Amino acid sequence: MMRQTSRKVGGKRNLIFIGTLLVLGLIVLLDIYLVDRILEPMGYFYLFFVAVAVLYGVYPLHANRRLTRYYWERTKRHRLSVLGLAFIILLVAVALIGPLLTQDPTRVNFDEKNVPPVGFTIQQSVYDLDTDKFLVREIPGTYQHPLGTDDKGRDLLAMLVSGARVSLQVGLLATLIAILIGTIMGVVSAYFGGWVDQVLMRFTDIMMTFPFFILLVFIIFIFGPSLVFIILVIGLTGWTGAARLVRSEALSLRTREFVMASRSLGASDARIVFRHLIPNVLSSVIVIATLSIPGVILAEAALSFIGLGDPTVTSWGMILNAGQRSLDTAWWVAVEPGILLFLTVLAFNFLGDGIRDAFDPRSQL
Repeated sequence: MMRQTSRKVGGKRNLIFIGTLLVLGLIVLLDIYLVDRILEPMGYFYLFFVAVAVLYGVYPLHANRRLTRYYWERTKRHRLSVLGLAFIILLVAVALIGPLLTQDPTRVNFDEKNVPPVGFTIQQSVYDLDTDKFLVREIPGTYQHPLGTDDKGRDLLAMLVSGARVSLQVGLLATLIAILIGTIMGVVSAYFGGWVDQVLMRFTDIMMTFPFFILLVFIIFIFGPSLVFIILVIGLTGWTGAARLVRSEALSLRTREFVMASRSLGASDARIVFRHLIPNVLSSVIVIATLSIPGVILAEAALSFIGLGDPTVTSWGMILNAGQRSLDTAWWVAVEPGILLFLTVLAFNFLGDGIRDAFDPRSQL
């Protein structure tokens, strides 16, 4: 029975993944109706992300070590992609370890407001009650706040570390949801064709007619901002481009000999889709995912910048919003998150370009 079910869904890996989804769904139902709180909402996203990463990321890389080594050697020849990967690994390490080593990003201390970064000195006018005059004093940067403070005295280093965690959470988790939906929609549409293809692609066309960011702003404005909801909205509305690209590649695969042979041997549609088609479009999916993450990070930063981000977390967009009001007195508040946002987007784009060239047999790497 187990073996037959495994064959129908395309292998043990897919069966384990479906079982994991069912368990997570059961826990969500228990969390809603029976138990006060089993997991935080972000906990479900983390478990889902880990399950996908292990089953469809770590395991295939380990099982096909020779092929992995070959593509890694090709990727290494693209030096900018290696540089981008190094920056992303550093950013992930900072997001994981940084909160343990930095101050509370929400701690307010007006006695230390607008302290510049280390190595810089600013002049401030201070009213002296004794002389009834404004006095000019110099405020140097201190190692207690190496990247300075904002107009409320909050430590910029702690705020940037918190922002890195938020950006990576939204970028990785929302992209994962969008890519999964887009891949399944594209492959199913290409494989079945006919009315299935017409319905799915017309629905995709309708979704693509709405400006992505305006649709995002409209939905969050109605239902309210929260980090979990922002991830869901971006993931559930940002899959259209991936679906189109995956469909175009799957159309050429469905008439290949190995697909026709599987069909003639009596393989189920689900087995052909999950065992043969999806694994053969994974190279394109990886490239699409890597190049989609920067757009998602920018979308979250833009939402926070215009005041529609989660007010309970500190994000780079929120810091930029606070910094643009005090550019003349505390320029570093806006410049530092802007630089980090620029470098993060650039790093993911470099990595995506390198992976794309590594998977492209026509590339001269």
